[in-house]
Amino acid sequence: MRAGWHKAASIFILAAIVVTAGATAWADKKADLQEKFKKRLADITELKRDGKLGETFDGWLEAVKKDTLDEKQQKLVDEENADRKELYQLIADEEKTTADLVGQRNANRNYKNGKKGEWFKLKSGDWKQKEKD
Repeated sequence: MRAGWHKAASIFILAAIVVTAGATAWADKKADLQEKFKKRLADITELKRDGKLGETFDGWLEAVKKDTLDEKQQKLVDEENADRKELYQLIADEEKTTADLVGQRNANRNYKNGKKGEWFKLKSGDWKQKEKD
């Protein structure tokens, strides 16, 4: 009986280590992504203010008009969207939902917090400028 108890305790301890390590890795990755978002924020905000960049209904950044972003600006958008994709999946895994749903929730939050004059792409594919803060 004692050997069975030790085996069960060992399995429990191992499981706790795996869960803790996973949670730590998730937190580290999330913090890394947040730092990347923070570094790009000023440039993204400027592109939004200039009307070149908008938020889509499903949580992505996109040029409001095709071919208006230079190579550096497009790279910024691509990096932001790649990191958003990774974050959406991390959150979806944690919440037992889909990355698409997490992206849509982020889009709703971005619209709610968006400034007057910023562009938002509707599900229909049409762009609309926010009229009120």
